[in-house]
Amino acid sequence: MGAQEEDAPRPASDITVFGANCTLHGLSHIFLPGGVTLRRLLWAAAFSSSLSIFLYQVADRVIEYYRYPHVTILDEMDSPIMYFPAITLCNYNSFRKSQIRRNDIFWMAGLLGVEQGDFDDFMAALGQPTDNSKFFPSKTFNMLEFVQRTSHNIEEMLLDCKYRGKDCGPENFTTVSVTDTAIRTIL
Repeated sequence: MGAQEEDAPRPASDITVFGANCTLHGLSHIFLPGGVTLRRLLWAAAFSSSLSIFLYQVADRVIEYYRYPHVTILDEMDSPIMYFPAITLCNYNSFRKSQIRRNDIFWMAGLLGVEQGDFDDFMAALGQPTDNSKFFPSKTFNMLEFVQRTSHNIEEMLLDCKYRGKDCGPENFTTVSVTDTAIRTIL
């Protein structure tokens, strides 16, 4: 009976079970049941050197972080001629309510947040006639024409403009349309 007990395979050690089930690359090749082999020694050397290099780089970066390095470069140049600066004027009110017509509300109700039953109330809030009996919507709608007609004009938005002591005005501005809002930019 003693010989049968000696021939029975020994259960795998805890480290062998861990290595076989671990997803860390290389450990499953190092910790296998059985004795030490050249293949396992090579895997152990590769794993140890990779881990050492990784830990060295982590430590180096942590030490560098706690040194608080900073670089400040200030480069200043004088310019004898300064061009008119680029300035952007935006009006958060994309459309002028005074320019919205009943046909616009018919086509843009969803974007303006107006329900079909609320058209008369919306027109009254805009100070426009609420008579719906003579209204017939157009067959098509031109969004570009709507934006150009209802967007804010630079002549109305620009109250005063001076640059280097000289007066400037709407003629110094160019209109640039971005998506559905008009933005005015100075050249």
